[in-house]
Amino acid sequence: MAVDDEIEDIREALVRVVAEWTQGELQTQVAASVGGSLDAIEVRALYVVGMHGGSLGFSRLADRAAMSRPTTSKLVSRMSAWGLFDRVRTGRTVEVHLTDAGRDAYSRLVASGQQMVGVALTGWSADEITQFQAHLSRFVAALPEATSRATASPSSSDHVPSPQEET
Repeated sequence: MAVDDEIEDIREALVRVVAEWTQGELQTQVAASVGGSLDAIEVRALYVVGMHGGSLGFSRLADRAAMSRPTTSKLVSRMSAWGLFDRVRTGRTVEVHLTDAGRDAYSRLVASGQQMVGVALTGWSADEITQFQAHLSRFVAALPEATSRATASPSSSDHVPSPQEET
């Protein structure tokens, strides 16, 4: 199999991972399994703020969660009313902070996600898991540059170097 075919297989697998992981029904089931009644968008917002240390600027939350500003405002208001978020104004900027209850909900969601990953890795050897983690971490670290290069020059005539060419 040629490198281009392998890259296409990886791209397809990544699309499937994102599609499975972000499926609204799955996110709602995960929230319900940890004692919450959050919908998929609320779960995503909780993950995004939690993944950024429990505090994130309002605009960044909207961007990272792929929501409009009005949708983000309504969501933050709703989650603040439930005691999961605090909205903190600093000058002209607004930060969204996890409350103690929000941190607890985030921790339960992470634990549930870790359990799902663990089940998906059933049958893998410890060495395979270690190698997968190392390769995935390396791949994720390279994504910011890859996405900026792809968006800066989306022409199909641009040459994308294969992994062998870059070494």
